[in-house]
Amino acid sequence: MEHLSTLTRRIDDSLAGFAPKIIRVPGPSGVGKSSLIANLSRGYPESRVDGRRHVPVLVVEVPQSATAKLLPKSVLRALGIQVASSMTAGAMFDMMVTQLRLAGTRVVIFDEVSHLVDEGSRVPPRAASDWLKTLADTLDLSLILFGIPRLERLFSANEQLRRRACPALDFWPYNASEAHEMVAYHACVANYARMFAEAAYPIDVPARTLTEQTYLLTGGLIGVLADFMRELASLMAHEAPRAITYSDCQNACGSVSHAGSPHRLAFQNTDTENAGVEPTALRQAYVHVMTSNAASIPVPKKQGVQH
Repeated sequence: MEHLSTLTRRIDDSLAGFAPKIIRVPGPSGVGKSSLIANLSRGYPESRVDGRRHVPVLVVEVPQSATAKLLPKSVLRALGIQVASSMTAGAMFDMMVTQLRLAGTRVVIFDEVSHLVDEGSRVPPRAASDWLKTLADTLDLSLILFGIPRLERLFSANEQLRRRACPALDFWPYNASEAHEMVAYHACVANYARMFAEAAYPIDVPARTLTEQTYLLTGGLIGVLADFMRELASLMAHEAPRAITYSDCQNACGSVSHAGSPHRLAFQNTDTENAGVEPTALRQAYVHVMTSNAASIPVPKKQGVQH
């Protein structure tokens, strides 16, 4: 995963004492941001140093309708510290700074930071971006900001934050019109199939058919692919080891939100010998995902990335 290796390198640099960075990772819902954050979190677990809790990389979930008080409160909650609601926003910020220093935190990952620029947000974009800049400057921290592409408003509202930040690390769905991205998407599907086979539940569906049918479902959103595979595993959980059939895939598909084009649903063809999918249908699935998120996705200079 290109994004994982890029962010890992940035985190390693920060932990090694290099100049801190502000990195934003915009992408639509379902593209796999949560899985990426989970991988990063597992790679940098907290520990005890001289009896003191050490949290080099902290993951903070930004709540909906965040306020100037809720932002530091969310950071403290991520550190496992509960605070009185009567505390002022200024006192809570100071406490947050103290606790981050005590924890030795060098990188803060904010998940759903786009909540700060939701319609009707209680924090103006300029104030939210100033808060992030102040946090980074006060503690010399690296910040990694995940959210839907609307998070770009934080940077357009604050030139200083924009100048200090790396270029956006866009996280788009796999694009069916790009051959190399379909190769990467197929590799993801094949990896899931390998895990099922290793657990004694091989998927008895041709590899190309599995890739194309799941793409109709996902429109290139890797998070939706993960949902499908989890549902498939759930269906098999109480059965003795056996091959997973096309029919099993149909059943699993019925419990997953269909992200692709409504004009061509996944796993609907009962003739598995002729279950191939024409390229136009795959492209339509991708286009539907992109247009469904048009309100939050700016037109990218180059659509699609390798994950």
